[in-house]
Amino acid sequence: MFKNHLKKRFLGSIAGMCAAVAATAMLGAAPATAASSWWSDPNSCTNVATGTERTVNGRQVQIRYGTCGGSQYGWGRILNYGSSDYIRFEVSLGAGTVDYADIQPVNGRNYTEGYRTSSSSAVAFRACYVTTIVSTCNSGNATPWW
Repeated sequence: MFKNHLKKRFLGSIAGMCAAVAATAMLGAAPATAASSWWSDPNSCTNVATGTERTVNGRQVQIRYGTCGGSQYGWGRILNYGSSDYIRFEVSLGAGTVDYADIQPVNGRNYTEGYRTSSSSAVAFRACYVTTIVSTCNSGNATPWW
């Protein structure tokens, strides 16, 4: 009888761990809906235009936008860059705080992933030229918020 009790307790523990793992996996999957707001390769978009731009240390930093998969997205792009430069794209969902960012070394491509635009005035984008992967945008290296 004691052996059966231990077996049930062990199986119950395993079931509990499986449930916890499943719940964690479901919670971990939740950001995927936020990730669907991103477009991985804006080079495939159509009707592309420049929303705003700024020259920083001889580099032309831009916010670009276009139609990607039927929706409008915005992204950062840099021109006249050096081989060790980075382009950073920041997304604010309100109050001018950075909620999301993408940074790309320009030795791979000179543009970032795109983020879905919004009719809300709270959603804004800016792009900047940075020299390290941990650098952020500021008033000296970035486009205006767009």
